[in-house]
Amino acid sequence: MIRNTFFSSEQFKHKLDVVSIENALIDLLVRANDSDLKNFGMTKGIMQLVDEETQKKVLQNLGNVRPEVELGGSASNAVRGLAVLGAKTSYSSCVGEDAYGKAFASRLAELGINNRLSVQGQTHTGTCLVVVTPDGERTLNTYLGACRKYMPSDLPFDDIANSKILFTTGYMLDTQNQIDALHAAIDFALLNDVKVAFDVADPFVIKRHGKKTIFSLLEKTHLVFLNAEEAKMLLEMEPKSAALELAKTVQLCVVKDGENGAYIAHDENVIFIPAKKVEVADTTGAGDMFAGGFMYGLCNGLTIEQSGQIATLLASDTVSYMGVRLSSNIRAQVEAIIR
Repeated sequence: MIRNTFFSSEQFKHKLDVVSIENALIDLLVRANDSDLKNFGMTKGIMQLVDEETQKKVLQNLGNVRPEVELGGSASNAVRGLAVLGAKTSYSSCVGEDAYGKAFASRLAELGINNRLSVQGQTHTGTCLVVVTPDGERTLNTYLGACRKYMPSDLPFDDIANSKILFTTGYMLDTQNQIDALHAAIDFALLNDVKVAFDVADPFVIKRHGKKTIFSLLEKTHLVFLNAEEAKMLLEMEPKSAALELAKTVQLCVVKDGENGAYIAHDENVIFIPAKKVEVADTTGAGDMFAGGFMYGLCNGLTIEQSGQIATLLASDTVSYMGVRLSSNIRAQVEAIIR
């Protein structure tokens, strides 16, 4: 096993485990066939940004299908996983002054997550239409809504300074004010001896913003998550080689290879964590829960291998359900790994 040397002894003293900034969304989950995606104007397996009118039209095309409503947002999912396991967390984003915004805040309170939401008037809380096909693959239409108004002044600076990890994703790279907030948060974290974790999040992010933008962020990052497709786009390498290459400049690199497992690289070492074999109902949030589980392990001083096992457990557990959720006995399952 590779020993966990991710944090210094001083960083372990920080009161919060993970603080996250990203896009607070409400997920609208629908089951449909591959043929329906074309009618919706959606490309299978991909997330695309849409405006409010487009989102409304697609929802109208669903006919009598009533979407299942869940809390969403990539980083929100990861933080929810952490909170369920008992981690001390904080979450910051923008929501609208509407029912969805109130529902999001209420769920944060239920989970014991520090609510650092900024409520914006005259705009709606963002939504993500998640269409799940029979093979469990998810395709996303995201309307960011109030999220696009997030600014540096919305940042929870006190929480960042008191956290072990600042976590965010490539989905923050939308409006210039969001980008400014992202960089301000990272710079403040570095000034306060806080580790920075970044999830590339989606091939869409690389296509839209370019390799140069991602690499410039990784220069300030201690922990990076990406999947095999994203690694191929960035480095033109297979998962294991990509993990080792990125670990030359990033302290810890995790490349997820779907049902095959994940490669975790640190210095010149690489660990392979096999995926658990489960019946897949919906892949939504699998990568998010993986990130949450991995950071939970690190924050509790576990080995990198144990952290990877917890990450894999959470990812495999959530894909067995429709929507992003975890089994009621997930903490007991995690304890079994720790023992």
